Amino acid sequence: GRARFELFDESQQQTAIGVLTLEGELRTALQQNQFGPHFQPIIHLDSGETMGYEALIRWNHPTRGTLGPADFLQVAEENGNMEAIDWRMFEMSCGLAASGLGRGDPFLTVNVSPRHFRRPDFGARILEMLKRTRLPPQRLILELTEGSLIENPERVRSTLEQLCDAGVGAALDDFGTGYSSLSYLHTFPLRILKIDRAFVSELGKQGKNSSASVVAAVLALALALDMNVVAAGIETEEQRNALMAMGCELGQGYLLGRPAPIGYWLAQSLPFP
Repeated sequence: GRARFELFDESQQQTAIGVLTLEGELRTALQQNQFGPHFQPIIHLDSGETMGYEALIRWNHPTRGTLGPADFLQVAEENGNMEAIDWRMFEMSCGLAASGLGRGDPFLTVNVSPRHFRRPDFGARILEMLKRTRLPPQRLILELTEGSLIENPERVRSTLEQLCDAGVGAALDDFGTGYSSLSYLHTFPLRILKIDRAFVSELGKQGKNSSASVVAAVLALALALDMNVVAAGIETEEQRNALMAMGCELGQGYLLGRPAPIGYWLAQSLPFP
């Protein structure tokens, strides 16, 4: 029509084309098993012993190299591929852990989004997967966020109790960032609390530090509820020392070990010639 104009934004067109391309690549990646786990160690802060590993998803892209979830997670969520990607990750991570992941029998944690707890058969599928991969249930810990607990608490509680009875543990990730963690904490069968990196990053700094008070309170709460605590995001010796001084035993972060393929950790665990 007359007396009007339209503006063409080339950047929006490129973004749309990029999303469509990524959607097609995600489907191909699933078909060709391009997704795999990197493992980040969870360390005993005093002894330095590796107690467990967290499995973190990576996309081994044929042209762009190794991609983290920030590069594809949103598109995978929107086009419905994320659930299939998650199950591929669960199975591969458990299979690798069962075949040998470092010295001893370290536990394995995998991240579980709220979408999985909407499925009434989620617990049964996890137990069937453990049988296939031959990973003892006692070595698997499911990491969930507070969003999972408050979305459908009764179903989540029932699923976690089913898995707990079989030996599978549960960890509450990013503890301290939600508004209702305390009200739900004692009603779910949780084995581990993970302190959010936002609190850990402030430890060891000069001046008034309210994060230290939060961490101390979480440690006291976990002790009262007979839970373990893992401090996430440890990047400096000052943070590590501050956590140890407060009685925190377990931690993970770049200071202690970056996420890496299983081959790297197997090489680290080999005895010296």
